[in-house]
Amino acid sequence: MKIKSDDLIPIENNFKVCAGPGAGKTYWLINHIKNILCNSKRLQKNRKIACITYTNVAVKTINERLGSYSKQVEVSTIHSFLYFNLLKPYVYSIANEYGLNFREIDGHQDMKVEGGKIRKWIKDHPRKNYFKSPILSEKQLLNLQPNRKAINNWIKTLRYKFNEKELILFCDNSKAVYKADDGEETRINKDTLDLLSSGLFEYKKLYWQEGIIDHEDVLFFSYQLLKRYPFMLKILNAKYPYFFIDEFQDTNPIQVKIINMIAQEETVVGVIGDSAQSIYGFQGANCEQFESFELMNMNNYEIHGNRRSTNRIIDVLNSMRRDFKQKYIRNKEGEKPVIVIGDKIKAINKYNNEKLVTLSRKNITVNKIRKDIESTIFENDFLERFKEADSDKERRYTIMDTIFAIETAKNGNFREALKILDRISFLEKNKKNKFHYLKSLLDDYDKYSNDFLIDLYTYINDVLNVKLTTLRKNSKIRYFYENSKYKEFVICVNSINEKSDNKTIHQSKGDEFDNIMIIKEDDNLDFLTNPDLINNEEHRIYYVAMSRAKEKLFINIPYLNNPKSLKNLEDLFEFIYLE
Repeated sequence: MKIKSDDLIPIENNFKVCAGPGAGKTYWLINHIKNILCNSKRLQKNRKIACITYTNVAVKTINERLGSYSKQVEVSTIHSFLYFNLLKPYVYSIANEYGLNFREIDGHQDMKVEGGKIRKWIKDHPRKNYFKSPILSEKQLLNLQPNRKAINNWIKTLRYKFNEKELILFCDNSKAVYKADDGEETRINKDTLDLLSSGLFEYKKLYWQEGIIDHEDVLFFSYQLLKRYPFMLKILNAKYPYFFIDEFQDTNPIQVKIINMIAQEETVVGVIGDSAQSIYGFQGANCEQFESFELMNMNNYEIHGNRRSTNRIIDVLNSMRRDFKQKYIRNKEGEKPVIVIGDKIKAINKYNNEKLVTLSRKNITVNKIRKDIESTIFENDFLERFKEADSDKERRYTIMDTIFAIETAKNGNFREALKILDRISFLEKNKKNKFHYLKSLLDDYDKYSNDFLIDLYTYINDVLNVKLTTLRKNSKIRYFYENSKYKEFVICVNSINEKSDNKTIHQSKGDEFDNIMIIKEDDNLDFLTNPDLINNEEHRIYYVAMSRAKEKLFINIPYLNNPKSLKNLEDLFEFIYLE
């Protein structure tokens, strides 16, 4: 059934709303919540509406728009909701089974892949007696650098999936590869990976025994609790008679299972999303999940209006998506979107008076733009080379996390910067020292940021009186510090910056901007010339990026090898060639 963003629907039915970009789904959701608060007979003083959304930015936006209504609405991310409602009060009941030190848990975080933990895991692997040809031996895995790096890359892909009805851990075998500077490639064979995979829970337990859990662990333990203790579901149902999930296309299979469990009781469940905006495949999200999601007594709705963009931009979006045509709501013709061919900094400067927000596919591109650094050579593996050069774990992490914190604070997120400093041992849980440490580094930024890492190392030692391990003269690590620039490091920082005008496409999700320039590093525009939003996540990513624009849209490509390939785009785009 087609509805408009200001239409009301029955409040006691499960529902699914498909809403394209700019449809006003947040506006619709807030009106629906207000309608429930005003008319529901099932809400008492201690019962709330649960409203789950994907990012903390979206949480803040919804709370602000709810105003005084927010007192009876729990707005949060799914991980925060499950952590505070299930893990924090109940995870002790299954902690021993998983070797989880629940007393040390203090929230959830991104897990660092630590070489020391990988080494210990392989040495103590439960099936180490099977490390025989064609399976690589323990010494081959631990002592040969290419193998170590390949295993490190493999472990970085660790996540959960369902194997029949059970949750298992797995890694992406295609990522078990290391490419040396000379181009030589080292791959770990499948037999070795299959054997290592049988002990992935033991690897996780090395973190769990320290009370460290990540976002996916929150889902894993929540699922285990709900499956084993049905009374916990009844508690959730009693507390939250209404449970709504925004951006449902970005949920992964574990979240879907949990939502289905919650919907089995009296809780009314509603999901809102759009399969064409599913861009989190690396986290297990699947665009088909939204299309196939069904519940008992569920009504289906579609919102086809686009309240955000000009007609010209909507025309581009509709050209990519033939199954779901959006209608003009503002009905403002606007200017023709522009494809700008040439250097990205020149392109940005040319349209600087437009107050552009740039959206890029990769963090490294964003950071190049932020620092206005243009070079033909930027090495993605800078951090890996740093880890390899500096074998002193405490010194290495102090330098890394200090730079992460500095750049995050400079990009406007002081709270997140202080949180990063918690990872440094001598600052952990000491708020006063953390604040002084960070403030001094920001005040004296120019003293170390324009030259080499050795300047930051010296500043931390001499000015802040933190005694890091000495860098021996003529050593490999001292050479690295003296010849690697601070700004080279900064390019690799995945900084969190809500206020910056230069973002990754994923960081822009759920937001909107007047004028956008999408920065591409090649001339591949097949997402426009031959779009496939069903099977190609890269195409969906650029669809999401373009749909953020309200007034003007620019796409920058560095060159154009085949102008004829874009012939069918002339009705939709203007083409500008930079000198």
